Amino acid sequence: MTDSTVHALATVTAPADFGTRGLPRATKPKSAAFWDNYDNDTLIYDCFGIGSRGIVRLTMPKLLGFKKRLLSADFTINGQQIRRKKLKQNLKHDVLDLYVDSPAGDITITSGSTLLHVPVRLSDPARYAGCNVLYTQIKNDDLQWVYDWGCAHQRNHGVDAILVTNNGSTAYTSEALRQVLASIPNLKVADVLDAPLSHGAHHQNGAGTGATKFLQPALLNLTRDRFFEQARAVLVCDVDELVQPAGTESIFDATVASQLKYKSFQGVWRYAQTSDAPVRHADHIWAKPEGTKCASKYCIVPNSLFGRMTWGVHSLEAINRHIFRPSNRFQFFHCRQISTSWKSDRSAKGQTDMAVDPKTQDFMSATFPPEVEL
Repeated sequence: MTDSTVHALATVTAPADFGTRGLPRATKPKSAAFWDNYDNDTLIYDCFGIGSRGIVRLTMPKLLGFKKRLLSADFTINGQQIRRKKLKQNLKHDVLDLYVDSPAGDITITSGSTLLHVPVRLSDPARYAGCNVLYTQIKNDDLQWVYDWGCAHQRNHGVDAILVTNNGSTAYTSEALRQVLASIPNLKVADVLDAPLSHGAHHQNGAGTGATKFLQPALLNLTRDRFFEQARAVLVCDVDELVQPAGTESIFDATVASQLKYKSFQGVWRYAQTSDAPVRHADHIWAKPEGTKCASKYCIVPNSLFGRMTWGVHSLEAINRHIFRPSNRFQFFHCRQISTSWKSDRSAKGQTDMAVDPKTQDFMSATFPPEVEL
């Protein structure tokens, strides 16, 4: 039986007297619409205790203008003052560790006359212990796509646990998403992390907007620290991406067997022909003659040297993906029309320079037999 739940974050908004975050140095808004998606007031994404390390961890967007005020504040847990703190500043998010005797209870942050009360959730590494985990973050992606994506990786790679972060979907609730994940066969765990937070400024509305996308990398590392510490391996892979196995070997087996416990791999774009029927992954059997490639993704063992480094969307933050050579045994099909087109038009209208790719067609036919339906 699948164990399935919706997890919540202990999110804190900065009080008015904390001011505003401000902008990363290279970011320059071009229109008022920039501020619609920029997170200028979230102070803390989540607060959770890691008992094995004797810490309470605050995972946050880049503090920027909030940094001085937060670090000068007094922290207590259950009335006891916390004297030892350590800030780790990553490229797109910050982490503050509070060293405590016991991580259970509530944190109180006192700054001048401002009091912030933050509930401490407890990490739960046992929930995903030993599992081949599939992880992504979505917003309004069609639930049939999510089901097909989960089934494909369960069939091809032996995924037995899935966690999907719901980034404020309006087309359905986190509970509806959870029910779809729980209906995927052969899973031990099927969870949703509810995260109705700003993703970051749209690239059309400013320069250097990539630096404003705090949420996705923060949640990658947050889920690793709160849930995945004992997982066998974690595949970071979006709903529009389907990873091919290498013969009979799964990406998880290859990652666990590798010296570095880390496998990065590239993707190739695949297209569907436009029709009146709802588009599915299986329709993406068309390729362009030049065989366009896309940015790498990866699979990683959390409890390893690389696994304890800072995770990024396409590679480890400290590992330049252009230097660290991806595996040539694995690749993923990047399905162009499995998209809400939130970033740019992904409808593939007017695409005429394409032909059916036989290997992709064989993969899709084997991956999606007729009975795979929501």
